[in-house]
Amino acid sequence: MKIGLHYSFQVAPGETSESVIRNGLEDIRWADANGFSAIVFASHHFFDDCWVPRPIQMATAAAAVTRNVRVGTDIIILPLHHPVAVAEEAALCDVISGGRFILGVGLGWQEGEYKGFGVPYRQRARIYERSIDVVKRLLRGETVSDHEGHYKFEGARVRPPPANPRGVPLWMGAKVEAALERIARVGDAWVMSPGIPLPLLAHRQRFLKERIEAACRAPFREWPLRRECFVAETDTKAWDLYAPALRHEYGIVYRSLYPDYPENDSTANLRAWGENTFVIGSPETVAERLREFGRVLGTTEVLVRYQLPHVPRGALTECLAGLKDVMGRIA
Repeated sequence: MKIGLHYSFQVAPGETSESVIRNGLEDIRWADANGFSAIVFASHHFFDDCWVPRPIQMATAAAAVTRNVRVGTDIIILPLHHPVAVAEEAALCDVISGGRFILGVGLGWQEGEYKGFGVPYRQRARIYERSIDVVKRLLRGETVSDHEGHYKFEGARVRPPPANPRGVPLWMGAKVEAALERIARVGDAWVMSPGIPLPLLAHRQRFLKERIEAACRAPFREWPLRRECFVAETDTKAWDLYAPALRHEYGIVYRSLYPDYPENDSTANLRAWGENTFVIGSPETVAERLREFGRVLGTTEVLVRYQLPHVPRGALTECLAGLKDVMGRIA
């Protein structure tokens, strides 16, 4: 199992995006030289904590300072963006990276983001499916027109084309079975959601494999897993350092998605709530938890988000070193 890094570059009060991104790019250079497999970027729009709004742009910056890791998005909220522009940006990042780009897409859930881009929220699934088809065709080298969709255009094609001779892989995020049906038909991989506990992930994966077979498609070669993950000298220290980040992310940002989030989110209660979901602890503990996910899911790569608001900079540096230790234990 390989280990990659997932960034959203959110900021805490008193921080600036400039410093968080600058420090992040330094960490990405280090990760590239120390055996990590991929660097991917999340996105949201209009959030007070300043998520990355343009993840392909961020992946391109990462491509420019790395030589070995794959770079990509996890995810871009595809219906919000013109599919021709997404295909062009994806191809250009693939060229700059020398064929290392992964395009990860998803549907999103925040109605406010759709309002901000003038995209009808109730039509998002239809726009998403149409945009996926357009992007895939453009990246295959086709000339595409669409006179009936939300985005109307004539005679579009992507130049320069992607560098990867096998094409740009399309990874897709999803939590519910209806979305997994779509992935079975058109995706190259399902990025398994960070907020789904292991037993439910295993159930959803079985469902997806059945739908892939029913669609007469070849089995997926990659099974990437997204996790919130933090490493420190001991389990207790890791939880103490990372609990404020979880309170921010799951108690505030994702609160509407997790109605069972504990009202009393003490560190002890967070540990109990996230027992089968988060991967937090000493290198020994984290390695064992990742091995468990690998045994159950056949995980090929875990994309860990360790950098979140309210975690001290020094602890982030130590966590990266701890993740390198973990890599040696699960290799």
